[in-house]
Amino acid sequence: MTKEREQSLTFSHWGFAEWFCRRLKPIREQLRGPEAKGVNIVNLMLHETPEHAWFPNEWRQRANSFNYSLIYDLSTLENQQPIENIQNLMQLYANLAEQAPWPQVRALVPQLGEPLSEIDKVTLLPYLQWPRGEKVSDAHAKRILKGSLTHQSSGTGEKVLL
Repeated sequence: MTKEREQSLTFSHWGFAEWFCRRLKPIREQLRGPEAKGVNIVNLMLHETPEHAWFPNEWRQRANSFNYSLIYDLSTLENQQPIENIQNLMQLYANLAEQAPWPQVRALVPQLGEPLSEIDKVTLLPYLQWPRGEKVSDAHAKRILKGSLTHQSSGTGEKVLL
């Protein structure tokens, strides 16, 4: 993977993890339990180079995280819009989480498998850019969708068609 691709994908895709926390609030209790004692991270990692993957294609616990390293052609993410990639990756991650040996990871399956709503897309958009855009609440997203179908991008003043 080139450094340019890595940086570009980091800026345009991986903010999803921060946004996804909002989907975890309703299932917070399902994420607790003796299997998850001391664990506060689930890593679903994509690696182009197999040698960079820690136990490829296996679920493993490492320190305070549950990890899955998948060998993946990241160049395929460059051909679509980040929001489309996120939707596809969520389905992939749901399938992987379903195979996890820990019930806390399997509890993520419905949240990962749930397609992005139009409101989700509006609230996710600021996380898929660098620097991160101004966060959008669900209420504000509803107003945006009801109105002009554009959102002011932070920093640039540019309007982004949703």
